Amino acid sequence: MSTPRTLTLPDGVHPATLETDRGSFATLMAVPQIGTPLGTVLLVPGWTGSKEDFTPLVDHLCRYGWRTVAVDQRGQYETAGPADPSAYTLAELGADVVAMSKALGGYSQLVGHSFGGLVAREAVLTDPSVFSTITLLCSGPSAFTDEETLQGLQMLAFGLDNLPIEQVYDLKLQHDAKNPGYVAPPEDIAAFLRKRFTSNVPVSLAEITRRLTDAEDKTDRLAKAGVRTQVLYGASDDGWPLTTQRAMAEALGVEPQSVPDAGHSPAIDQPAATARLLVDFIHARTI
Repeated sequence: MSTPRTLTLPDGVHPATLETDRGSFATLMAVPQIGTPLGTVLLVPGWTGSKEDFTPLVDHLCRYGWRTVAVDQRGQYETAGPADPSAYTLAELGADVVAMSKALGGYSQLVGHSFGGLVAREAVLTDPSVFSTITLLCSGPSAFTDEETLQGLQMLAFGLDNLPIEQVYDLKLQHDAKNPGYVAPPEDIAAFLRKRFTSNVPVSLAEITRRLTDAEDKTDRLAKAGVRTQVLYGASDDGWPLTTQRAMAEALGVEPQSVPDAGHSPAIDQPAATARLLVDFIHARTI
């Protein structure tokens, strides 16, 4: 789970609704105030996350001249979704991202954080023609493999199937608080995190959780998709093992890049450095 450090939106970053042929999606958007935007960067959040996980990054990328759009996926926080498990396959979620890119004019620079990286990859495999680049940010090639993580995810999905989502959040918070490294967030952030989690469509969150236990490795297909790919992670990322992310980069034929002094959420921990690495990668195609 990514934890925003502030709920205040920078000047120029504003909520907006993105209308597509697959429905409406809540976004945070920023458009350069001077000149014509260089293009569009589309940011897809991860498990239990939301568009707010990218707030400072949206601002930084816009300052580099890019129209920047962070989204809530279907069933996630402020985007509606059906109570139908079949709506939350990677194929369905990837098709949503294709529709978002088309609605934004196509040729998007696509960034998927954590679980959002699996969705972004699926989108590129669905229709590579509407993406210029893809960045896998703190993401992995497939489902998690270590037994402890898998058991925790399976228990959470079971809870979401059988308990009120508010009760699931309280149980999860009690579990997280027992971690020796846990630091309680400020009161306003804590209230936001609870609201965000409990605003998810329960079926959506349960099925997304299951995708983290059963997603297959499609790295070889992405390598052949013809879309330039970046593998980027925080230097102390504790999501997918760094060895796994580096192996994925090798399979993709790219050099992995690391954001210093950042963990699993570089967009929050080091937004300026993350934006610089993203922009350098995007612009490398024209050098």
